Amino acid sequence: MKKTSLILLFVLSFGLHSFAQDRRVDVLELLYEQKNYRTIVRKTKRLIRKKGYSDNELVHLFQAAALAQLAQDKRYFRSHPEAIENSVVAYSNYYELDKEHGFVQKESVLLGDLKTIYKSVKKVSIPSEAFAYVMNTNPELAVTSKKKVIVVKTKVAERVSYPDNFDAKEVDTVCEIAALSAEDKMIGYAKKFIGVPYVYGGTGDGGFDCSGYTQYILNKHGHEVPRSARTQMSKTEPIKVKRAKKGDLIFFSNRKKKSHITHVGLVISEEGENLTMIHASSSRGIMITDVSTNTYWKPRLVAAGRPKKKSHGAQ
Repeated sequence: MKKTSLILLFVLSFGLHSFAQDRRVDVLELLYEQKNYRTIVRKTKRLIRKKGYSDNELVHLFQAAALAQLAQDKRYFRSHPEAIENSVVAYSNYYELDKEHGFVQKESVLLGDLKTIYKSVKKVSIPSEAFAYVMNTNPELAVTSKKKVIVVKTKVAERVSYPDNFDAKEVDTVCEIAALSAEDKMIGYAKKFIGVPYVYGGTGDGGFDCSGYTQYILNKHGHEVPRSARTQMSKTEPIKVKRAKKGDLIFFSNRKKKSHITHVGLVISEEGENLTMIHASSSRGIMITDVSTNTYWKPRLVAAGRPKKKSHGAQ
């Protein structure tokens, strides 16, 4: 009986982890936005060494970008002249890992930052293939043609089949049935992206991060939504969480504070039903989560907001 209980506990723990946002990566995102690069370096080293994150490509990418940023600080560089070399090592580790995953993070803003910094450094020793990738100079890796994403408009919840060079703009507007409400049309469209990968800084070209996804969906359907999760909360009409319904946004914080928003999701349930959102999870990409029964998300839910329509009307 005891053995059975232990097995059940393991299965439940694995299931909860699989469907949750990766909290440690979540923290790295926030620290990078705050330009707290030293803390990122410390945390990523500890994660890779002790927490079993040696095969997580995002952790290596954050480490590479943070070290590269620090190398631009003359005071830091004087005491850490190896910073750029260590950044290159971390980037090379990222490259090999993300290569195995089909270059999921290829549109990340972190790569853009690395490209800018590496270009400014006189001598950067990176393996040729990896160097060509970050500099976008390898003709074999360049996108030479666009593949149209196939969308079946009559099946609003059908999973989207995306190509390697996924671009959200290629997904047709859906739910053209007149009887559907504006919110139902928007949710139907949002579900078309289920399974699209999570990309830090992604806004639809290659993938999405959490706020990039909500911004893309809402702006497509006549709302005025800014880029980050924190500014999205500040620009929506505050409502009680229990009043949240289809089309509203819900906000989460690892510190359980409204001043420290780390994640946002789009509500797809009706008021009074189990609170359910569609969102970009760092571990699963675009997915649907029942917040009211989820042991990871429920304790972190801190606010809800109603997006405002654009002044010139819906698109």
